[in-house]
Amino acid sequence: MSNYNIEYVSTNNNLKTIRVNNFFLHSKYNPIQEAKRIVEKELEPNFVHVVFGYGLGYIIDELKNKLRKNEKLIVIDPLFKDFNEELINDNIDFTLIEEVKSEVIESVVSSKLGNFSKQVKIICSPNYDKILKEEYLIVLESVKTVQRLQQVGENTTRQFSLDWQENYVHNILHSYMNHSLKELKQVYNCPIIVISGGPSLKKQIVKLKEIKEKIITIASGSTIDSLLNHGIEPDYVVSIDGGIANYNHFKEISNIKSQLIFGFSSHYKIQEIFPNIKYALLDVGDSAFQNYLNNVFSLDVPLIAGGASVANFAFTVACYMTSGPIAIIGQDLAYTDNKSHEDSNKHFIEVDESYKKSRGMFEITGYYNDSVLTDYAFLLMKRDFERLNRQIEHPSPIFNCTEGGAKIGGMEQIPFSEFCDSFINEETNLKLNSPSKLQSKGNDFFIGKMQAEIAIYNKIIGEIQIGLAKLNSNKSNTVFEKSVLRELDKIDKSIKKYKTRTAMNHIFDPITMDVLRNYESVPNESNRATFDRVFNQNKELYSRLLEAFKVTRQYVLDVIEKTNKLM
Repeated sequence: MSNYNIEYVSTNNNLKTIRVNNFFLHSKYNPIQEAKRIVEKELEPNFVHVVFGYGLGYIIDELKNKLRKNEKLIVIDPLFKDFNEELINDNIDFTLIEEVKSEVIESVVSSKLGNFSKQVKIICSPNYDKILKEEYLIVLESVKTVQRLQQVGENTTRQFSLDWQENYVHNILHSYMNHSLKELKQVYNCPIIVISGGPSLKKQIVKLKEIKEKIITIASGSTIDSLLNHGIEPDYVVSIDGGIANYNHFKEISNIKSQLIFGFSSHYKIQEIFPNIKYALLDVGDSAFQNYLNNVFSLDVPLIAGGASVANFAFTVACYMTSGPIAIIGQDLAYTDNKSHEDSNKHFIEVDESYKKSRGMFEITGYYNDSVLTDYAFLLMKRDFERLNRQIEHPSPIFNCTEGGAKIGGMEQIPFSEFCDSFINEETNLKLNSPSKLQSKGNDFFIGKMQAEIAIYNKIIGEIQIGLAKLNSNKSNTVFEKSVLRELDKIDKSIKKYKTRTAMNHIFDPITMDVLRNYESVPNESNRATFDRVFNQNKELYSRLLEAFKVTRQYVLDVIEKTNKLM
């Protein structure tokens, strides 16, 4: 505060204003009228509002009166902390940030946005951008980062929701026929190396070969390609990605001893062709699907925290499998030396100016406190590593030994050679885990459960078709007829009743996103406008649910056909 000359000044209408370093934070004539003008201009219905600068609270008081119940307001002010306690009430969702740090702002803003929304409105109180120039730039950049990361998440969900749904249904069969990752829980007390395919991996190849038999190695997805090119077979490879490109990569791999750890989002054909032992896992957000597997098929598949990349899951899997120390290598999270991957990786790209522009690349702090080039997809993975590292309580130390790329905040960095010298005992004779023998499981039982699920889909599809017909026959353009409401209520009750007995999962995600985001009410909405909005919302919801149930029904029929061929 010593850098700021703060004066409290009376206004012409006997209110107060503040002058900081000769800049007024509120009008010296009528601060209340000024606040009303600012709010009238800047207020955006259904947005998260971020106000940079509280001062004496005139703008915040006006916003509080204009925001509707449960709307979200974030106030950032490192200068003045004497806030009106009446802001903290049941009417609005209010958050105060007193210290301008990007990680704090990003965390708070992200927590206020649902369904990958990017609707954030920044309101800069008068002259705060002049008094706190650097801090204001941090606020702008932090909100921009959140919006970009939200966009990455939305794009991924929209692109892969159908693939994920198909994979989840098919991988029920593969989980039924194979092992659960639960069999590997804390089976090791030795070091585990989590290997990713970033450009810096080449630095570790020679040492990795030297110590390979003394540790357990886990490859992240397509990294197995680079390792095999260097004559290294990892003990385990983790597969999470659901796209056809991931399958095309794995289908060329044969004659290896590696074991597969697969998520239900992994392309199901990988599990069909992989020749060795396989273990199933679920994402930590799939608790409802976990209950479904347990209740319907008596499968016990563990929930594993992950993130935006297969490497995030590989890291958590390592923590799940061992009580020993863990090293991460090849996890650049950046385009080190203008390269996308280690040179021998099939996904390798030499980065040029055109590619930099297409990816919207920017610089962040690197492993050596230098500047490295990254993009928002890599940044999302980096944030997930940092989150996981904070959340996981591991009995042994965890190190980032990439020796290149981006710095992973909160994770200790040491050279890979130092990790090996410190934690690998030359006398260790490591044996790979031998899983329990698979119990013989009848295909008739599995098919019976799947056929029962088909009956549920048929029932719900019929009810949705009747409900849509009723909705379209509604005669009034201002109110819904009771018969329409009864049919829609019937659909909702059926979905709620039977959802836990079906494999319906990620196919709902883009539907939920659109139906909740695209039909929000607006201030002073007329009765006709409200009816039209709710009518269209319901029509889109049930039309898209109808298609989702039909698509998933076909996936289940495909699995039944496949299972019959195995008999």
